[in-house]
Amino acid sequence: MPFYRYVCNNCGAQKTVFHSINENPAITCEHCGEKMKRGISRVGIVFKGSGFYCTDNKNGSKPAESKSESEKVA
Repeated sequence: MPFYRYVCNNCGAQKTVFHSINENPAITCEHCGEKMKRGISRVGIVFKGSGFYCTDNKNGSKPAESKSESEKVA
């Protein structure tokens, strides 16, 4: 079950609630008592593997160039 962020329409207060994706609970603001609306929150992303750092693939060598058609025939 995920955490959901709710934002108050009246005062802008925020609250995080843990519930099922199928639930749609009526969340009220603790400060002003108004109904809160589900907001969009940031998501943590973890990159694994090579190629995600500035030091990757910077060995200074260029990839080997393929020979042209005229060089292959001769």
